Amino acid sequence: MAYIFHRIKTWGLILPVFFLASCSTVSQIPLEISHVPKEALGPEIQSLTLVNGALNSRFSDYKGDSLQQTFYQRQFKADTLLHDTKAADTLLIALGNLLFESGRFDIVIPEERVLPNQRDYFFPTMLEWDVADTIVKNFQTDALLSLDLFRTRIVTDYKKETLFDQSTGEFFSGYHAQMAVAYESMFRIYYPAQKQVVKNILIRDTLMWEDFDYEIRPLFNRFTPVKQAMAEAAIHSALRLSEQIAPIWQRVNRTYFDKGHVILEQAGLAVKSGDWATAIQLWHELAKSEVSKSVLSKAQYNLALGYEITGTIDEAIEWGMKSYETKYRPITYNYLEILGSRKKQLENK
Repeated sequence: MAYIFHRIKTWGLILPVFFLASCSTVSQIPLEISHVPKEALGPEIQSLTLVNGALNSRFSDYKGDSLQQTFYQRQFKADTLLHDTKAADTLLIALGNLLFESGRFDIVIPEERVLPNQRDYFFPTMLEWDVADTIVKNFQTDALLSLDLFRTRIVTDYKKETLFDQSTGEFFSGYHAQMAVAYESMFRIYYPAQKQVVKNILIRDTLMWEDFDYEIRPLFNRFTPVKQAMAEAAIHSALRLSEQIAPIWQRVNRTYFDKGHVILEQAGLAVKSGDWATAIQLWHELAKSEVSKSVLSKAQYNLALGYEITGTIDEAIEWGMKSYETKYRPITYNYLEILGSRKKQLENK
């Protein structure tokens, strides 16, 4: 049995979200635009099997209550390394969900996802290629993403403080608690078809919690438990990796012309129904007909948007330039700036 996530989005430029608002001769359509990640994988890798290669004899499945009690027994003053089995697994599950939701990958997380590992090395060695190859073949994926290292350092502190209230001119006492979770995780992406580790990514970060109260009990009743903090650090690590290898989707608005000519109105209805092929066809017909420069520039502008939507950025820029040359509009100038930025980003992926 395995958790299997199949791709539901197309890996492309933008996804239209069909909620429209109109004013004057233009309407707006919200879009989700994908930004190319820093460590983007090649197109040959469309699917990943996720496994946990980090567990070794240092790891334990700490029980939340007993772990918290241990910290209380130390007066909540501690500086210790913890290797939590549940946190490592939380990282893997969260990562699978994030990569799937990005729309870039098919994801498989096996039920038996912990790799046999008796190593206690500070820096884990690579998997044997026959092991990696067997796993990807068993789950019919292109590559293997392995969490090869995960550890957390917990630093807590607690003290009574006397503070001065400037508004009342009086001193008051209270209790201050703080906790830092510094985590370190390392991921390798194995591509057995070429016996190549295509990515080797180390992520380090620190999460902080602190709170103050006049009484000890309410302070610790609401303070984040250590077990939960380790899980949140794991999720944070998953977010950091996902941002590096999967596209990030951003909601933006695009403007188009749907008034001033009957064909613009017809194409506007096609846009509202999500039929971009029909809209583009109608705008082409309008651009070829005998119309005023004002109407022609609107059709050309709309064609630029249509081609951006359908993923042809060069053609979008070409039609945007035609619209700009036919009739100057600030909206066209601004849109060409946007298209230029998107082209540059796509070329740098």
